[in-house]
Amino acid sequence: MSDVKTLLVVWQNKKNLLYYHIGTLSYYNNEYEFVYTHSNTGERKLRDAINNGYMYHPAFPQPDKIYRSKTLFPAFDRRLPSIDRPDFKAILSDLGLDENATKMDLLQQTRGRLASDTYSFEQPLRVEEDGKLHSSFFVHGMRHRNLPDQWHMWLSKNDSLKLILEPANEYDSNAVGIYTWNGKHIGYVPNFYSKAVFSLIENRATPSVIVAYINEKSTPHWWLKVNFECEIPSLKGIKTDELSPVMQ
Repeated sequence: MSDVKTLLVVWQNKKNLLYYHIGTLSYYNNEYEFVYTHSNTGERKLRDAINNGYMYHPAFPQPDKIYRSKTLFPAFDRRLPSIDRPDFKAILSDLGLDENATKMDLLQQTRGRLASDTYSFEQPLRVEEDGKLHSSFFVHGMRHRNLPDQWHMWLSKNDSLKLILEPANEYDSNAVGIYTWNGKHIGYVPNFYSKAVFSLIENRATPSVIVAYINEKSTPHWWLKVNFECEIPSLKGIKTDELSPVMQ
């Protein structure tokens, strides 16, 4: 986990339920950096978010500024479980982490979500040493699928899932549905990734989506986590803005 250096800062519009990549949090050279996606006018970026009701975070009021700090910004740090909690080690264990976990590791695993707001921290699609795109994410939209109480019995850890494009989806023309191999529709690829994943599949890529974590007793945001892996097809035919900046 310690190789994670970049996380997408994502805001959800509670009216249309769509997610927008409004900024990026990075850690390198012993310093944290936050920057808005102000220079990117693409769909589901900052400008699109502002047009749909987003207001700059009070801790980061200047959209063109690069914010830097030797410690994690308090606005983000407060989203993490305190090391003073008596159950902190148990929390680390539940997250698959140990005492060497960094704050970026914790943000990645918990997504930094609070019940009181609409921000989360998500992994980018990342090119690893094998030349493939990798990420992991929680399946979105599960609570809207009217799944039966025993939906978790359909799945086991390490099961493969399949992706199906939904170009006629009324909410997102780049929607990518996630299905079990026997055809049960359980949710969607998070829509801040959907344009990239949709484009990859359109260009004959065949992503691997594997069940990593199931917790049916949690809230729907944390019900099901998957690992995503995909060979990168020839970039001919793929517009750069369809993969960047979710691809790091």
